[in-house]
Amino acid sequence: MSGIWLGIDTTSSLGGVALLKDGLLLTEYILPVTGFHSEKILPAIDKALGESGISGEDLSGIGVSLGPGSYTGLRIGLSTALGLSTGWKVPVKGVSTLRVIAAALPDGPVLSCIRARTGEVFAAAFSSPDPLSQEVISQSLYSAKVLEELVSNREFSAVGSGRSEIACSGLKWVHPLIDHPRSSIVAYCASSLADRDGFDKEIEPLYLREFNQRIFPK
Repeated sequence: MSGIWLGIDTTSSLGGVALLKDGLLLTEYILPVTGFHSEKILPAIDKALGESGISGEDLSGIGVSLGPGSYTGLRIGLSTALGLSTGWKVPVKGVSTLRVIAAALPDGPVLSCIRARTGEVFAAAFSSPDPLSQEVISQSLYSAKVLEELVSNREFSAVGSGRSEIACSGLKWVHPLIDHPRSSIVAYCASSLADRDGFDKEIEPLYLREFNQRIFPK
């Protein structure tokens, strides 16, 4: 987790950019909900680098949130990360947004869920918030009913915008301020995953709805 990392998230209505150095936060900007990420992401990155006295070529890596999330937002975030990676000759690492949300918690098993449509959630469960932790419920699009059955009689801290769709007494509810992905956590997860697995040669959005089979009750 050494070096300087840029984190980018454009998967939600907030979004943001952050810089980490050796795992410590240098600066972070949360983008306003009004307007478009495409109009704000590059100026925010430029401001973060300028205020930190860092040039793009100084970066050790660029972390970007892959989704699931806003279709347009995902494409903006990935195209920005790939463009900067090419221009600065800096490697890039993508991270599942479900993993990013989970990593904001302090400890224990985590159910990470993002609202899709009424009665539907993108979800996954992890053995702990550690970015390298085991995935105990696979990342996919679930109906609320099926997800409730999967987590029944199991202890999870529930985080993310989709938890309001789930009615399960065994879940622990974290503070709603943690529900949105943070760009600083994107950088943290990306650096950890890159240390273990290396950087990405190719990168694609993680839509889940389009490319994975939905898991619904029969």
